[in-house]
Amino acid sequence: MKSFNLKWVYLLFIIFIAVYIITYFFNNPWIEIFELKTLDLRYRIRGEKQITPEVLVIAIDEKSLTKMSTEFNDEWPWNREHYARMLIKLFENDTKAVGFDVSFTTPSESNVVNGKSRDDALLAAMLRKFNNVVLGSYLTVEKDNYSDYNEEYKAFLKNNYYYNNYSIKIKNPEYLSIFQSLEAYKIIPPIREFSSLVPSSTYEIGELDPDGVARRIPLLFKETWSYEEGISTGFFPHMDLMLYALYKGYDLNNIVLDPKNYILELENEKIKIDKNGTYLLNYYGEGKNTFDTISFYDFVYGNDYEDYDFEDKIVILGYSATAKGLYDLRVTPFSNNEPGVYIHATAVENLINEDRLYRLNFFYSTLILLLLLTISLIFSSFKKIKVKLFSFAIPVSYIFISYFLFKNNIWIDTFYPVITSLIIPAVDTGQAILKESREKKQIKSFFFKYVPDFVAEKLLKEGKTELGGERKEVVLLMSDIVGFTEKSEKLGPEKVVQFLNYYLSEMAVIIRNKYYGTIDKFIGDLIMAIFGAPIEFGDEVDRAISCAIDMRKKLKEINIELKNQGFDFEINSGIGVHYGEVVIGNIGADFRMDYTCIGDTVNTTSRIESLTRSLDEWLIVSEEIVKRSKKYNFEYIGDHKVKGKEKPLKLYRVKEGELDDA
Repeated sequence: MKSFNLKWVYLLFIIFIAVYIITYFFNNPWIEIFELKTLDLRYRIRGEKQITPEVLVIAIDEKSLTKMSTEFNDEWPWNREHYARMLIKLFENDTKAVGFDVSFTTPSESNVVNGKSRDDALLAAMLRKFNNVVLGSYLTVEKDNYSDYNEEYKAFLKNNYYYNNYSIKIKNPEYLSIFQSLEAYKIIPPIREFSSLVPSSTYEIGELDPDGVARRIPLLFKETWSYEEGISTGFFPHMDLMLYALYKGYDLNNIVLDPKNYILELENEKIKIDKNGTYLLNYYGEGKNTFDTISFYDFVYGNDYEDYDFEDKIVILGYSATAKGLYDLRVTPFSNNEPGVYIHATAVENLINEDRLYRLNFFYSTLILLLLLTISLIFSSFKKIKVKLFSFAIPVSYIFISYFLFKNNIWIDTFYPVITSLIIPAVDTGQAILKESREKKQIKSFFFKYVPDFVAEKLLKEGKTELGGERKEVVLLMSDIVGFTEKSEKLGPEKVVQFLNYYLSEMAVIIRNKYYGTIDKFIGDLIMAIFGAPIEFGDEVDRAISCAIDMRKKLKEINIELKNQGFDFEINSGIGVHYGEVVIGNIGADFRMDYTCIGDTVNTTSRIESLTRSLDEWLIVSEEIVKRSKKYNFEYIGDHKVKGKEKPLKLYRVKEGELDDA
């Protein structure tokens, strides 16, 4: 059996490693999707991280859209005069740099005089004065889409070349073939009146993860058009990288890409990127809870933020979640509707604080997987199940290690290593348990013949398979058919057996399955049941009474069935219920034992049950039952002398109103 187990676990070991490697090299996303969800779970467990942000968001929100409409009769897109006013207030308050997560790709159509917009002229004047600004824009991804533009617009775009001043220099260009950054055919830059004054770049979030969540952002992109035209290298920094460079005082004209080592160089600083040029974000929480957010209207035309400290802040203007009709929402680990401006804010904040999330690469992830599965194999070589169970501590410990590293900004793959290191011990331990189960089967089959199923399970679990016993207070229920001896004499032996099997089976279902009583014995038509042994639930008294009532109700159904089966009589039963101490355990010989009880309580219960005939009651309970019942009310029947007791017993019936027509 050991050899068989090891064959299985070795096979699983090989399969798991092979699947991991194959899915990686063939870019199959199914493992990655689950891994990404475990990353999100780690974010949720960690919760939102409190920081003192260097980035501030000015929100184009519902309030601003409404106020601009009602106060200035200015519908979206707004006159650009308002943005000029925003820049004046920001830089007068010593703001470090400003990013626009909105685009100005066409001339304004407001306040046009002699073919020129005064709004554009005003904003251009402010950009000339306050040039620590990055204007965002969008990309035309496909060449075919660019070809659809008319010749006049193409000429307009071709003449707007100033963004090429910020193209990235290339180190080790021979490695560009293995570098796969975000690529588009043409950036659509802001109008040249703006792009000639301040840097501009794309604000695109880039390609989402396989599950549609934004967890990374491209720090650069490639424009095919400028490369084909021979104007520049075709590589440009992302808006977020430009804002960071302005914050640090770096020269935007001297950004270098090293595709060999996946590094962006900004003067003396080196920023690590992946082979796609993306930067893994470390989310602090939901954007609105992380970054100070000011309504555009409140800031430009209100006085609520005169005391706010804007000094050396990076400010990003963008749409909020309430900006109806201006959809810019993404899914993040903390939100299903996160405005894109907060993703940009997170990227810039990560760069400033050097707070990015680092993911362990495929090579080291594979080594970790090999280590975990090897340890699982070692545990599988042991025979004892208790030792094998320790192997389940491997994935549990790994989960804690994974979370600890995550809190320190290191992401190690968790889903696949945990699942596979769980499956191997699960299969191995499962096979060992099945083997042990087969060995116990013969012992079990013996006990199940004589005691209820759950009693047998308890006895086997506790190893109580020999003679023995204990003193225990229990509730006993005895039920006997009234006048059955007389009725049975009129039946043949086959009919008697047929009747008893049917009657006792129906009653056993109620006692065992519904009220978890232990059927002590059948003596002819008499049933003796125990409540409170071997397992206690704490409500034994009320369960016994409820059981008796349901047994009484069942008699009505039984009498109907007896008539259908051809029996020409109806039956009635008497039930006695009593509480007291008994000696209980496995009682019998080595070759035959029963889980049963003995003692005065058994005899007293039998006497109480027999009084149901003379007192014309179907259910009689003792005073001990009445004292302990929490559910039922009782009526006093009287004191009655029984055999074996010097003092008479105080006996009771359940009040008629609580029997539900039993």
